[in-house]
This record gives sequence, structure tokens and C-alpha cells, in this order.
Amino acid sequence: MTDLSLFDFVPVIVTLILVTGGFMAGNRLLKRHYQADPKHRYRLPLINFALISIALVLVIVTLPLSESTRGQLLSLIGIVLSATIALSSTTFVGNAMAGIMLRSLSSFKIGDFIRIEDHFGRVSEMALLHVEIQTTDRDLMTLPNLYVVTHPTKVIHATGTIISAEVSLGYDISRRDAEGALLTAATETGLADPFVLITKLNDFSVCYQVNGLLAEVKQVISYRSTLYKKMLDHLHQVGIEIVSPTFMNTRAYPPEKEFIPSLHEGEHVEAEAGKA
Repeated sequence: MTDLSLFDFVPVIVTLILVTGGFMAGNRLLKRHYQADPKHRYRLPLINFALISIALVLVIVTLPLSESTRGQLLSLIGIVLSATIALSSTTFVGNAMAGIMLRSLSSFKIGDFIRIEDHFGRVSEMALLHVEIQTTDRDLMTLPNLYVVTHPTKVIHATGTIISAEVSLGYDISRRDAEGALLTAATETGLADPFVLITKLNDFSVCYQVNGLLAEVKQVISYRSTLYKKMLDHLHQVGIEIVSPTFMNTRAYPPEKEFIPSLHEGEHVEAEAGKA
């Protein structure tokens, strides 16, 4: 093996300078580009990873090493990359793979309302590793991409959605009266093509479900609340009570009230005899 001189490292130094300068300039340009296109911002980490891998290979190729040593280093890099892909089921890489899958499927986008199990909100960001949603109380919730792709996702698209609400009424109430009040409530809420379904016949009540098409999905939360208000108003206006057939009323008594039965005449005599 020959002794190495400073001249032997000139290609490596030049490569490092060019690679570093090119990476910094390219990264700055990419950040500017994806700031204007936030929907595809997840591509930036992938491009940076690819550029770093290429730069590492270029540095190894220009190092003053023997062919066998250079080949061993390149083989090591290949093994590391293969192991990374093979371990895609782990949390970090798994979320990255799930993020790419979500972008490929395009099942929802920023601005859509989604429901995943008990989580509901408007999509505010779609990153490589997570999806961020804004909940009904305006808080931000982060959901890992791996969680999103492994659970059923209900998407409310901008084209419109069906708003529904349920109420249970007694069997003594006419079905036609209940349906008429519920249809009026849905119409005044602003829902298009309203209809009423009977979803269940319980032991003591009938379960009604009123539905209607909402075109402006940005106000889906407030419209559902308005529908409940209108249901209360119109059911009460036609004299329909929304109480269970097993409804029980209670009365409050003052604290000094004692629930002790009064003694009858015969019991008074027995009480006096017991004292004597």
C-alpha cells in the first residue's frame, strides 16, 4: 500500500465542497417551492434523503481507497438501506411508508373533515409521518400515519354530506305527527331533500332518525347543533314530549323534613307502657 499525499485527497475535498454547496442551494430552492405547494411538502424529506445517499456514494467513490475497501463500503451502504426498507414495520419508517401510501391513494386532502374511530376534525396538515386535524374545540390533534391507514376513515368531502340526528319517542305518539315535525325541523335547518327513518323499535319507544343533505360542509358541526335545536322546538310546538315512557318525576323536600310515620292511638299506649 502506497503512502497517501495531500494531492490524493483533492478529489474528495472538491466533491465535498460541491456536494455541500449543491445540497444547501437545492434544499433552499425546494423549501421555497413546497411552501407554495403545501400538499406535496412531504416530498422534501424524501428528496433530502435521496440526495444525502447519492452524496455519500460520491464521497466514497472519490476516496483514495483500494478497490476492495471501496467495494466493502458500498456494500455496507447497500445493506443498511436494505435493512431500513426491511424494517418498514417499525414506527418511524412505518409511518413514512404509510404517509406515502396516503398521498398515493388521495382518499382525503387538507380541508376535508374526517372521522377515525372517536377522532373527528378538519384536516389541517398532512406530513410525511403524521396527519394533523383540528377538532371541534379548535384544538390540534396529531394522528400517526400508521394509525390512519390501519383504521377505517370516514371522509366528508366538499361536495356535501348527509346530516342525521336521532330521537326516541313513545308508542303513544302518532308516527305521522313525529315525522312531520322532524321533516319541518330539517327543512328549517337548511338541509336539502330531508327524510325520516325508523331505525329501531325498542321495548318502550320508537327510534326516529331524520336526515338531510348539507352542501356547505365547512359548517357541518354548527348545522348538526342547529338541527337538534329545531327538533326540540318543532316537537314541542306540536305537543310531543321527548321523555321516556319510564320517566319518573322527583320532588325536593327541605332538610328538616323527617320521614317518620306518626303513631296511632294504640301505639301511643304501648309506648307509654314501655317507658313505665
